[in-house]
Amino acid sequence: MPVKKYDRKDRENRYGVKWGHWKKPKYKFFQFETDRDAFMQGLIKKEKEEGFAALKVSTLEAQVIRKCVDLVGSPEKVLALCEHEVNRAAVLEIELSDAIKEYLDEKYNLGRDENYHRAIKNILQRFSAAYPGQSMPALSAEDARQWILSLNYAPITIKNHVTAGKALMNWAIKRGYARENIFLDVPVPDVLMPEPEILTVDQTEAMFDAAAEHYPDALAYLALSAFAGIRSSACARLEQKHIDFEQRGILIRADAAKNKRRIYIDGHPGNLWQWLEFAKKNAPEGFSMSKRLWDRRKEQLARKTKFRMPHNALRHSFCSYHVALHGDAGKTATLLSHRGNVAILYEHYKGNTTRVAAKDYFSICPA
Repeated sequence: MPVKKYDRKDRENRYGVKWGHWKKPKYKFFQFETDRDAFMQGLIKKEKEEGFAALKVSTLEAQVIRKCVDLVGSPEKVLALCEHEVNRAAVLEIELSDAIKEYLDEKYNLGRDENYHRAIKNILQRFSAAYPGQSMPALSAEDARQWILSLNYAPITIKNHVTAGKALMNWAIKRGYARENIFLDVPVPDVLMPEPEILTVDQTEAMFDAAAEHYPDALAYLALSAFAGIRSSACARLEQKHIDFEQRGILIRADAAKNKRRIYIDGHPGNLWQWLEFAKKNAPEGFSMSKRLWDRRKEQLARKTKFRMPHNALRHSFCSYHVALHGDAGKTATLLSHRGNVAILYEHYKGNTTRVAAKDYFSICPA
């Protein structure tokens, strides 16, 4: 505890003292220099006396200390165990399953996306099932590692499990339910991004024909997905009043956007607006479908057309054909509200199709 003079000419009480640890020093100021010096002498005397206080232990205390060192192996280990015990006592006891329920309820109340909430819930319930009745503070990094290694999933799915576990533990530390993030050092497999699967022009045209004939209420969302690249979850939260037919723009509200930011987008291809006008006239109910009904319609259309609908195929198709048609990833990124992030578009979508096919794709219009 070094004690130093610390004068401040800008203060009324200019004669100061500085002492304590360098990271968290303490200060005291006096009007008169003699008062400051007397205070300093008192601190110095106290420092000397307390410096020898550690040697003033009783015979019993010395025997206990010696026994602890013999049992553990070194004074450092004794101190570490004591600190660990103090920290353990400070953590609140809660079962893993109860903590996960509280975490999920909080995320739900914060308005997280329904699909996100469902995916995280499935992951964390698997974690809870692996350690039934287990206290959350008692879980170790080895428990997390063993659980991840026991999963028989694709690398990207395992990575998502680790990510979800890290987020849970960060939350638990803030709540006082855990001392450390047990997922920090869990090995994560290398993930190779799969090639985006897109629909051919014939497949896309067949899907719109099937929708017009059998499921006209699907046309609005089908057009928004295939010719505007809007995510399925965002489609289901759009309302017809947010589609500006006169100015040909689409308002994505903050609660419908993935990044939770409001954005108005225009500059979409002309055939999008032809399909939206057609849908508004023939099936206006299609502008207010639920996400569940929209997903069912896509499955029904895939069965009608007799081809597989890859995950996010409509959005991937829009990206691939739009980049091929315009050769401008920045323009495509703007329509996707990915401003400034053109690298991903070039990496994933450039070269998936030809400019000729892209012209045909954006020529698909109502009969």
